[in-house]
Amino acid sequence: MGINYSEVQNHVGKESEAIMAIDKVSKSDIRHWCELIDQDDTPYNEIDWVEKTVPPAMLMVWTMPPLWSPESKAPTAPHELALKVIDDAGYDGAIGIALDQEIFAPVKVDDRLSYTVKLNGVSSDEVQTNMGKGYQVDLEYKISNQTGKMISKQNYSLFKFKILNPVTE
Repeated sequence: MGINYSEVQNHVGKESEAIMAIDKVSKSDIRHWCELIDQDDTPYNEIDWVEKTVPPAMLMVWTMPPLWSPESKAPTAPHELALKVIDDAGYDGAIGIALDQEIFAPVKVDDRLSYTVKLNGVSSDEVQTNMGKGYQVDLEYKISNQTGKMISKQNYSLFKFKILNPVTE
């Protein structure tokens, strides 16, 4: 069946307004991250935290939206609207397939990050994979600190697919 491609295309090339990260960059999050990936966090504890940068791979930790929220929010940003069209067509499975990250400046403890998301494209044809049929969605994230300085640019691709054998209860 596919998606309403022209409706999705209406959002391609458009960027969201700045989205504020919920939490400041924190020492405790860095410790949890290091524990999770089984990395010694001693180097992050030996010098003054104000001057120490954080692991660059953690950028998405502070910019990810919550996995759940007490408030239901209707999609308003271009990428959210396009993803809703795809979800509504039954392609509600999602998996990240590529991430290219450029770092322009360090992130420091107590930074307050924000980001924008631009929908760079959606594949025009449905692709069949072992996970199911679906579409590739390409997003561009620009992450800035509280002074407006760009910290990172990330190109992220995900595959939105119809789950072949959904679990039923």
